Amino acid sequence: MPLPRFDRLPADARAAILAVARAHFARDGKDAASFNQIIAEAGISKTSAYHYFDGKDDLFGAVVADAAARTLTALGPWSEVGTAQELWRQLVAGTTRLAAHLREHPDDRAVLAGQPRPGGDPWIRDLVANGMKIGLIAPDPSAELVAVATAGVFDALDAWALDHPDELDSSVADTLVLFLARLWNAPAPR
Repeated sequence: MPLPRFDRLPADARAAILAVARAHFARDGKDAASFNQIIAEAGISKTSAYHYFDGKDDLFGAVVADAAARTLTALGPWSEVGTAQELWRQLVAGTTRLAAHLREHPDDRAVLAGQPRPGGDPWIRDLVANGMKIGLIAPDPSAELVAVATAGVFDALDAWALDHPDELDSSVADTLVLFLARLWNAPAPR
């Protein structure tokens, strides 16, 4: 992650550096992107760059974290609902917003593709907890296992969607609903 001096830069300066780096990493990949070309295009000296980052890997980590944060913002927080229909509706709406963001921001999609997805996503945990609370999702054989399996479905669909950008349409949300309804042994929305 970036060194503390990077966090002290004005927000627009941080965003500009990350945008240049994101474009390079998206176009060239992590290994082929040139740290020197990135910092030159960003308008910062090599000395300054090493005050902000430990090197290219550190900069790439910052770009991935920024892209992940941007996509989570597009997804929006999970809001507790009271019915199965509302749960399915919110799930589809979030998935649709996320797919739209990835279509509109191919550089985010490119830097996130192939990256490990950290477990324990709060959005998924909240979704599963809400589904159990309203009785849509049975908490057996284990509530924790249901949450892990649900995260696995999201991870698999995310990985597929990131690798198939031309297919990021409403069918992604429909497919997610179908898989989750089957996993949860729950009725799919009509």
